[in-house]
Formats: sequence, C-alpha cells, structure tokens
Amino acid sequence: MEMVIIAGLIIAVLAYVLLPKKGEINSLETPYQDDDEEFDREEYEAQRVREERHAQDELELQQQRAVRVAQEELADREANTARLERDLQFLREELDERTNRLNQTESESSTFQQELEAQKDIIDQEARASLQIQQDLDERESQLARQEEQLLALQEELAIQEEKLAQQDQEIRSAQYELESRAEELSRQEYQVRASQEEIESKLEEERLEQERIEQQKAEEERLEQERIEQQKAEEERLEQERIEQQKAEEEKVIQERPEAEALEQEDAESVEPPISEDQINLVQSTWKMIVPVKEQTAELFYRKLFQMDPEIKPLFKGDMKAQGDKLVTSINLVVNSLNNLDHVVPALQDMGRLHLDYGVKAEHYDIVGSALLWTLEQGLGNDFTDEVKTAWTTAYGIIASTMTDAAY
Repeated sequence: MEMVIIAGLIIAVLAYVLLPKKGEINSLETPYQDDDEEFDREEYEAQRVREERHAQDELELQQQRAVRVAQEELADREANTARLERDLQFLREELDERTNRLNQTESESSTFQQELEAQKDIIDQEARASLQIQQDLDERESQLARQEEQLLALQEELAIQEEKLAQQDQEIRSAQYELESRAEELSRQEYQVRASQEEIESKLEEERLEQERIEQQKAEEERLEQERIEQQKAEEERLEQERIEQQKAEEEKVIQERPEAEALEQEDAESVEPPISEDQINLVQSTWKMIVPVKEQTAELFYRKLFQMDPEIKPLFKGDMKAQGDKLVTSINLVVNSLNNLDHVVPALQDMGRLHLDYGVKAEHYDIVGSALLWTLEQGLGNDFTDEVKTAWTTAYGIIASTMTDAAY
C-alpha cells in the first residue's frame, strides 16, 4: 500500500515539473509585444503569484486525484486479492472434500490419493506464493494470471482424475465380476472333471466286464463255430456225395436223353435269347482277370463296404475273414469262367443258396451284396469300369443271385 502512495506522489511531482506555467508562457510572449507597451510590474507580479498559486492548487488536485486513483486501484486489487484468497480457500476446501472421498475408495486408488495430496501441497505453495506476490505489485498481475491458468489446469486435471477413478471403479467391478464368473466356471469345470473321472471309472469297469463277457462269448462262439464247421463239413461232404451221385445219375440220364435234349436245346437256342450276351461275358471275364492279381485286397475292400452298408450282416460271418475272402474269390472265379456254360454251375449255385439260408442270409441281402460288389469292382478297375462293364457285371450277378434265391426261398 505504501508503494502505491509513493508511486502516486511520484506521478504528481512529474506532472508538476513537466507541465508549463502560465508565467513562463506569458514571459515567452513578452518579447513579441510592442516595445512601447509597458506593464505594471506590480500587477504583473501579482498576476504571476496568482497563476503560480492556481497552478499549485491544480497540482495538489491532480496529486489528490492520483492518490485517490491509486487508492481505488489498491482497493480493487486488495478486493481481487481477497476474492482470490476466498477462491483458493474454496478450492482448498473442495480439495479436502475430494481427498476425503478419495480416501474411501479401494486400495488401488492410493496412488491417485498421493497425487492429490501432492497437488494440495502445490496449491499451498501457490497460496504462500500469492502472499509473497502481494508484496510485489509489479509482478502481481502476471503471477495471478499464471495462478489462474494453473488453477484451471488443476481443475481439469481433477476432473480427469475423477473420470479415471470412475473408470477404475468400473474396471474393478468388471474385474470382480469376471473373477466371480471364472470362479463359477472353475467350479463347473471341477464338477465336470469329477463327473468325467467317475464316468471314466465307470466306463473302465464296464469295459472290463464287457471284455470278460466278450472273451467268454468269443470262447463260446469259437466252440460253436468249431461245432458248426464240423457239422457244415459233414453236411458238405454228404451234400457233395449226394450231388456226385445225383450228377452221375443225371449224366447217365443226360447221355440217354442227349439226342432229344440236343434237339430241344437247338430249338430253344433258336427261339430264346440267352440271359447274358457273348460280349458281356467277355467284358466280365476280361475285367475279372484284372482283379485277380489283387484278389486279397479286393476281398478285404468288398467286406468292408458290405459291413458299412449293412452292419447287421457282419454277425453272419464268424470265421476267419481271410479264409472267407479266399472262398469269395474262388466262387466268383468259378462262376466267371463258367458263364459260357452256366448249366454246369447251376447245381453248385443252388446248393450255395440253400447253404446260405442255413447261415441266416435273407433274400434282401443279395441286393446289398450286389451293390457292394459293383462298388468294389469300380474301385479296383478305375477308368476301366465303364457303363458297359457295369451292365455286364450287373447281368452276371443277377443270374447268380436269382439262381441261389430260387433254390433257397
């Protein structure tokens, strides 16, 4: 305040010194007046004294006005200072309140609380700096401006920190929810593991019992299969003996009836078209020769496809599948090579049909076997399995299947 008064006095003195006096102005004009004119010295002196007194009065008024202006300015600045101090006090109280709220948050917000305390110390330092600024009016305005900018930045930073705290609170709740979800998931997984373990143990026990049952069943099936094979072998020997005797009788009868039969066959050949043509026979026999070198793989592929198409057929085959495959190839080879003279293989096919009936083969199984056979031939022949070849094999198998089913059913 004293500095403001001193500054006002300095301004008044400068105004007094620098403003020209009326006496000086008149004295400058005096040389230009007429030389004959004379002034009354006493009147002039009195006039000069009045003018100096008037100038002095004006200077005093100016000084008083300057002092009042300085005082008003000082009062305004003191009011601004008080207002700023109130603002600082309000901010300090707001910071204290926010600090109290921040102290109630979780342990993860301790870092931000320390930052707020540091900012509170900064504000205290700024408050002390503002008291120091009051002693230096020349730098006060710039320092107040900087303080206002710092306060605005602090408010923005506080707002940002509040948003961060809110985000962290949300993240904490999300993390807590996620942890709870994971705990539930782990509980479910643990329950599933225990259930799976119990299920595995139960399955192992079932497999053990099933293995024992299978072994017992296998032993029983082997025993039954051995008995069946022995019975089948005896039956085949009996059938073969009967067939040989019947064949001999038929041959004798055929020899006796050959002339008549030849005449009838000649008539039938002229009137009835054969069930399979020569071209088809040639296609079947030529393509079969291509299959014979890989007969073992062909038999394995055939039975795999057959069991895939109808799993109910698999239990009908209880012996060695390799031996069964050899029988299949031998039977097909016999029929293919006898296509030119089917009458010689018809009795054998009829016996096979009746024998398969005893094994449990049904009439509808023949269509499935035919489809599996055509698929196997297609896989083995590749591009050589043309539409003509397929038609020829379909016709040949139709003859074989019809001969066997007519005899069995």
